[in-house]
Amino acid sequence: MPKTIFSVGLVALFLAACSVPQNDKNIEPAFYYWKSNFLIKDIENQVLKSNTIKKIYVKYFDLDVSNGQVLPQAKVQFSSILDTSFNIVPCVFITNKSLLTLQNDAQVKLLARRIYDKILVTHFKKRLTEIQIDCDWSLRTRGRYFKLLTLLKGHLPSTCLLSATIRLHQIKFPEKTGVPPIDRGMLMCYNMADWKNIKTPNSIFDPAVIEQYTQNLSQYPLPLDVVFPVFRWAIIYRNNQFLKFINNLDNQRLTSCNFLENTTQNRFVAKADTLAFGTSLRKGDVLRTENANFDDLIKEKAAIFQKISNQKLTFALFHLDSLTLSAYSNAQIKNLLQSSF
Repeated sequence: MPKTIFSVGLVALFLAACSVPQNDKNIEPAFYYWKSNFLIKDIENQVLKSNTIKKIYVKYFDLDVSNGQVLPQAKVQFSSILDTSFNIVPCVFITNKSLLTLQNDAQVKLLARRIYDKILVTHFKKRLTEIQIDCDWSLRTRGRYFKLLTLLKGHLPSTCLLSATIRLHQIKFPEKTGVPPIDRGMLMCYNMADWKNIKTPNSIFDPAVIEQYTQNLSQYPLPLDVVFPVFRWAIIYRNNQFLKFINNLDNQRLTSCNFLENTTQNRFVAKADTLAFGTSLRKGDVLRTENANFDDLIKEKAAIFQKISNQKLTFALFHLDSLTLSAYSNAQIKNLLQSSF
């Protein structure tokens, strides 16, 4: 080939490459469903249809310690069944206490088998395409957890992926926390600060915290999917100590309560002892409302997508619940799920 033609070809290829946005992603929208009774209401079904959702991550059960044994708890019951076009991804939440209870490799192996068998019994679909494990493993439990994942992967059909949730601190310090032996990671972009601390501004979603932990996101050695929060709650503190959560409480509702004093943007103080929101409040109790601001969600979605190296990914919202989603307009939910970069 003549050099001049070869050079022109290289230039053409370069210009063609530059004309394609490098941050374009092939995005599959999805939801999490994290309640023990799987019942899709009409409003929730409409959200699924209007956003062309075909993938739902459903918590099948928790694994926790009971009477010294690791046992399934909060097992899902299917009160409604979706049509066969939906891809249901079974999820299992595992506590660190469960992992610490495992005394040897034989017990780890047995648990892996029981997880798989329990999922098969629960799963109403004809085949599995993915299983996801949710565990905030520690340095003490990492070895047992990673072995459990390896053994569980061995039970899965070759066409079934094994994924696991990855917290922000595990993204930032992979050399310390380790990288789990899985096919894909689900980057959890919520519950990112210490909710027990009364001084925490917003534990659910804080852009400043995300930026601190995702500077080297592109270098993470696993393909990543992403989940953002759309839930909200109020946290009650008594004598500066965590007392309880109350779901779906926000500023708008608390501002209308004459027994509360709004001291800052998202903090309220009880002015007298009273019974409200299904709990007994005492004078001086502090309520901090937390949510994920829509503008922050859109901004951080763009920033994270630019950092993630894999082009194909699932973007999910946590979680599918009509009361939770009522804090956002239909247009906002669609914008979150369908916008690409």
